[in-house]
Amino acid sequence: MGSEGTDTVVQEIMAALDDAFLAEKYARLQASALEGQQYALAATFRMVQDMEIESAIAGILARFGFAYYTVDDDAELWISDEYGLMVFLSFTFPGGRYYNYRIVAFDVVGEDE
Repeated sequence: MGSEGTDTVVQEIMAALDDAFLAEKYARLQASALEGQQYALAATFRMVQDMEIESAIAGILARFGFAYYTVDDDAELWISDEYGLMVFLSFTFPGGRYYNYRIVAFDVVGEDE
C-alpha cells in the first residue's frame, strides 16, 4: 500500500483512539464523582469501563488487521504488516494506566515463508 493510503489509515486510527481515550477520561470523571457517595458502585463502574475501553481499542485495531503483542508486560504493541505500521498503545505505571500511544511506520523488506 502506498504512503497516501497508509497516511489515511493512520489518521483514521488516531481519530478512533483519541475518541476512545476521551470517552475513557469522561467515564473516569463520572466514577470519581460517584466514588464519594457509593464506593462499591464506583469501583464496579470503573471495572466495567476499563473492560469496555480495552474491547473498543482492540476492535479499532483489529478492524485494520493489526495483530496484538505485549512488551515486557508493560506495553501493548499492535503490528500490521499490510499497512507497515506499529502502534505502541499503553504504558502501565503503578497505580493506574497512562496512555501515550505512538504510531510508527516501517517497510517489510522480506519475509520467510
